[in-house]
Amino acid sequence: MEEKDYALLLDLYETKNITKTANRLYSTQPALTKRIQKIEEELGCSLFYRSKKGILFTPAGEELLPYARQITSAATAMRDHINQIKGTVGGTLNLGSSLNYSHYRLPFILKAYSELYPAVKITILTGQSKQLYQMLRNEDISIAIARGEFAWNEGKVLVGKEPMCVVYSKHFTGMDLKEIPYIGRQNDDNLMEQIGRWRQEHGLSEIPVKLWVDNVNSAKNMVLQGLGWCILPQICLDDFDGYIEKLYFKDGTPLERLTYILYKNNYFELPQVRLFIQQLLKYEAEHIYGEV
Repeated sequence: MEEKDYALLLDLYETKNITKTANRLYSTQPALTKRIQKIEEELGCSLFYRSKKGILFTPAGEELLPYARQITSAATAMRDHINQIKGTVGGTLNLGSSLNYSHYRLPFILKAYSELYPAVKITILTGQSKQLYQMLRNEDISIAIARGEFAWNEGKVLVGKEPMCVVYSKHFTGMDLKEIPYIGRQNDDNLMEQIGRWRQEHGLSEIPVKLWVDNVNSAKNMVLQGLGWCILPQICLDDFDGYIEKLYFKDGTPLERLTYILYKNNYFELPQVRLFIQQLLKYEAEHIYGEV
């Protein structure tokens, strides 16, 4: 088996889906299926089977995963060490980023970073922050850009405090929020609790939810169509053509969304990791959230 075969197994275990894994690896489903069959022939056993819920690993497949992690990790460490000896910033940057940050911030940061360090191979996984946190614990990624609070006792840097805002279309200008339908959005438990507290303090907790959405862009589009008001992070509002107001609790404390860089301490010794964090913080320092 080759190193890429071990990486394939780890991707399959994460996605539980051949098509998604093929897209990640810039391959096709038939080509990936042939690779899987070749691996199973070489090992002489079945590693997984298909079900309605996706790919399920056999006991033999489960037993292979720790070895796959060790081999891919050792290969990455070897390349990083060689690059350090050569004085070249290279190696692999395994990055996990929250969905919103990936959409609105990360492309600009990666563009500048890649221009400075073209030899670095970058792998990006996006998802909910709690998923990224678990991936970092499992050392599937080197860095996690996560939104919200996590009990992490290794490398942790506050990226920024982002205002949360009430938004609605100009159609509702001058109306009280109690007269406008409320659009709810799924968030992590901590932010949901804060939003609930703000609504209660401002007498809005009894307003029924007109509809629920699971992501920022959908919520913003619903608002623009005049379906109601919503509470959204300022990161997605640069092009919003409607009413925007930052939120504060009754004691004057702002309702904010915190974003952190989380990383394992030993990964910070790798130059490509350390320099990426520096590049990200430089970008954020130059793009502080302004007034609404």
